[in-house]
Formats: sequence, C-alpha cells, structure tokens
Amino acid sequence: MRRFILLLSLLVLLLSAFSAPALAAKPVTTLTFGELPFQPVDGLSISGVTFGFEIGGVPSADAHYGAFGPGSTTFVQDPSLEGNSGGVLTLTFDQPTTVLEFGIARSCICTLTPGLSVELFKPGAAGHSRGVITLTTTPVVSFSEALFSYSGPAIQTAVITFPSITASRFALDNLQFH
Repeated sequence: MRRFILLLSLLVLLLSAFSAPALAAKPVTTLTFGELPFQPVDGLSISGVTFGFEIGGVPSADAHYGAFGPGSTTFVQDPSLEGNSGGVLTLTFDQPTTVLEFGIARSCICTLTPGLSVELFKPGAAGHSRGVITLTTTPVVSFSEALFSYSGPAIQTAVITFPSITASRFALDNLQFH
C-alpha cells in the first residue's frame, strides 16, 4: 500500500510539473507609446499589434505614436497615441487576445456619452463582430477620460470610433493585451 501511495504521489508530482507551463497565463503586453519615436500610426506594427487609422475611409496620418496630448491624467500619460477624433482607429493583433485594456482621454472638460465605441471582432478571416462596447468619458482631471477594459472570448481586431464631435482630439495610452 505504501508503494502505491508513493507511486501515485510521484505521478501527481510529475503531471503537475509538466502541465504547469500549459496552465500558466499568457504574458501581458503593455504599450506606453514611448517605445518608438513620433510617427504616424497608420500601418505601424509593434509587439504583436498593427494599427490602422482612417478618416472618411481614407488612410490618414493624423494620428501619431509617441505623441503628446493631455500630459499626465488619470488614465493617459504622455507620450501617447494622439489623433483626430473624426477618424477610426483599428488595432489588429497578430495572435488573438482575450484581454484588451487602454486609457482614453478626449480634448474637452465635459462628459461625452458615448466618448468612444469599440467594436470587437472574432479571430478568423470572416471577422464576425462580437459586439460594440460604448464608454462614457468624464472629466477626471482636465480632460474627459475613461478606462476601457475587456476580458472575454478571443478577439483579433478592435475598431475604435469617437461618436461625439464635441472633442476634436483623442489620446490613447497604456494599451494592454495578451
């Protein structure tokens, strides 16, 4: 009986040692937008994400990586990704992610309902939508701000729009994903 318990214990120990890496959480990537020099974000790829930026369906250079926007606020600290709120910002991940988080600031001291909309797309060529999440931004320090946070089924692409035209500029920072 002792041998059986010893062998069973050894087997459990070996199984847990080999399965631990498989159960470990994926590392989180965080972009603070100081990793690269100031440059247009459209078409830029870094650390597993490719950015797109369009205004009126046309690629635009009016959103920049490594830019300066609101300074240091609750959810955004410069450098940041700063751009024209009339545009559409797309994040396409090299590998599907189950986590997406970022701070957003809009250039007004007002409440924006919604301050932004984020449409999340499933992995795969068809790119079926998982739905649209809207977020109200409120004046926290000096800009209208919010923290976007998603944790759920895998997504490949996020499309960010800024429905309220009251604030003409946006700044995005501290982008996290798996």
